[in-house]
Amino acid sequence: MRWVTYLSPSGGGERLGALDEGDVLGSPGSERLADLLEAGDDALGAAHGRAVDAPIEIIVEPEARMCAPVVPTAPVAVRAGDDVWEVAPGLVRGADDAVSPDACSARVGVAAVAGGGGPASAYTPACLWLDRTGRPVQLSLGPVLVTADEVPGEPLRMSASVDGRELGRGLVDPGHEWLVSGPAGVRALLPVATPPLETDDELFVDADALGTFEVRVGSQV
Repeated sequence: MRWVTYLSPSGGGERLGALDEGDVLGSPGSERLADLLEAGDDALGAAHGRAVDAPIEIIVEPEARMCAPVVPTAPVAVRAGDDVWEVAPGLVRGADDAVSPDACSARVGVAAVAGGGGPASAYTPACLWLDRTGRPVQLSLGPVLVTADEVPGEPLRMSASVDGRELGRGLVDPGHEWLVSGPAGVRALLPVATPPLETDDELFVDADALGTFEVRVGSQV
């Protein structure tokens, strides 16, 4: 299953949506994705069925304003090479949210979300933004969260580019010990490092089976 959390044009609030054939199908319930993941596969499947059978609204994916699919309640353990950070939940944003003007480079990879279905119930693209001193200023998650049963067993191919120029590439094994060990919550493994970025650079991230997204560096709109 493929899920998003988006801003509903009919109410302005965040709503859970199932992604199906390029459309966001708004869930008719008030469930949060984090709660469904904790409840396990049966709850996820039932919610997906309700969204597909009786969506409260249907939005073409590119027209939906995406939020972070899940917002952690505890610090996110992030690893990029030999560097490890504990990123505060308050720094988590969605792929469509404005990027901090202090961001000067990025680390790109995958975040695993643990829930009732196992140590890594679902996966989503992750992008950690660093300032000039290497301090995290923002962690972008999403836009799509994919349940573990739809993620291939082989490593995911990751890449980051600006204006068609590749800045870096790497692999993430969904079963990597860093992603599937440790306390429940959100953990991220980021193998791709960009060089310094300029304001208004449009960073394009390709996360293989997890999808793609593009964000303007330093954009506040």
